[in-house]
Amino acid sequence: MAKMQENWRDIIADRLRERNKNESARFADIIHYNNRLFDTAAKLRQENLDLKIDKKIRDSVNVSGAGTGSTAFGTDVAAITNAQIQSLEKKVLAQQEELTDLHKRKGEHSQMVINLNQKLTDLQRLLAEKERALAEQTALALSLKEELDEMKASHVTIKDESLASQLRANTAEDKLRAVQDENTKLLNLLMEYKSRDAEIMNKENDKFVKEKKARIESELERAIRDIPGPSSIGADIDRFDVDGLPEGVEFKFDAHDGEVNAVRWSPIERIVATGGADRKVKLWDVGKGVCEQRGVLVGSNQGINSVEFDTTGSMILAASNDSASRMWSVVDHRLRVSEK
Repeated sequence: MAKMQENWRDIIADRLRERNKNESARFADIIHYNNRLFDTAAKLRQENLDLKIDKKIRDSVNVSGAGTGSTAFGTDVAAITNAQIQSLEKKVLAQQEELTDLHKRKGEHSQMVINLNQKLTDLQRLLAEKERALAEQTALALSLKEELDEMKASHVTIKDESLASQLRANTAEDKLRAVQDENTKLLNLLMEYKSRDAEIMNKENDKFVKEKKARIESELERAIRDIPGPSSIGADIDRFDVDGLPEGVEFKFDAHDGEVNAVRWSPIERIVATGGADRKVKLWDVGKGVCEQRGVLVGSNQGINSVEFDTTGSMILAASNDSASRMWSVVDHRLRVSEK
């Protein structure tokens, strides 16, 4: 960059020299003529001085000649000398006028030189300002170039980071897809296990119902044999799915806000589950001779139309009018499964 600045300075200096040469070429004749006039004036001054000396010599000779009595010869010499002196005086006057003209032209030329020097000074100052501005612009260009290089490096870094981020995002998407596939497989497996558990539970419930029905039928048969009466009672008694005939109302309570659609006894303890149109399943404890509410199972979107305990009495299943089945835990009353 320093070499470039030196080249610029040399170019500008050469241009200024060429411009000065071109500007002064139009005055070359005047300068040459001025120099000749100065030389002629100097020569004329010397001749004038010589003539003055010669005049003084002749004056002294004339004075000495008059003393010796050669009057005629002195008169001729004086006449010739006076004529020469007048001629020389005319030349001196012409030369003085020419010298005055030369002085005038010298003054004009001096003023022109002063103006040219002033212009040269202004141009040099302007050149210095231009060089200073050029240096500032060069420094600014260098700083901008450095910033541009830094921005290019930053752009490359950001681009590399973007590519790395894209690769990480693609890897994460692949992992997410793999996890989703695995979750789908696990969900399908869980549904299969639930289906199997439901089948096993249904089989156990069917088995329990059959055993209970067989036990009730056996007890009814024994009771019929012990009670005398028409034989037609045995044919109608199969319709009852109860342990015995009730003698009166043991409990009467308002279970739900609206209709009660389902009632089921727990298989292991004296707990009754009821389901109603208020979209709730309620558990009631009737083991202490009074009916106490033990819990409320919520989560259904429509009225409950069927409830059922599992064989262990720890879970309760309810079906609602929104074509959904839900399973709660009897212990903590939490909704475990909700499916349509």
